[in-house]
Amino acid sequence: MTRCRCAMLAALVWGCAAPVSPCGTGPVPVDLRGSWHYEGTQSSPSTATLSGTLRITSQPGQDFYGDLSVTETDVGSGSARDLSGAVTGCALDAASVDFGALFTVEAAARRHLGTVKMDVTMDSITNGTWVESGPSGPIASGTFKGARQSGP
Repeated sequence: MTRCRCAMLAALVWGCAAPVSPCGTGPVPVDLRGSWHYEGTQSSPSTATLSGTLRITSQPGQDFYGDLSVTETDVGSGSARDLSGAVTGCALDAASVDFGALFTVEAAARRHLGTVKMDVTMDSITNGTWVESGPSGPIASGTFKGARQSGP
């Protein structure tokens, strides 16, 4: 593989992993640090469930970083596979997040968009959607939600 092709591939992977929305440099609009229980579904190309942990380990301003580890179970066959990888994202405001999860076994990142609800009894991410895109368009898509298990 030529250096040019390697550079283009690296740029494509980084671009897919990073949130598309620009992240500001202002103060933290919502503190997302901590461990979140992650639940999701995949609706295409096949039906699957996802369950695991989203950890936000650093949040310098609106940007946040961490990792996501899930087990993806195919509803039809029952076969399961573990997925894990780095997360980079942006707290767009006090109620919206945009983040990418680049799983080590996938060629493309899964971009997530969700609504944050901070509550006295439970902090949650709801109404979430995700899409995994490749060079020719969407590869897979689904929904997700999260509930904070621990944090600041």
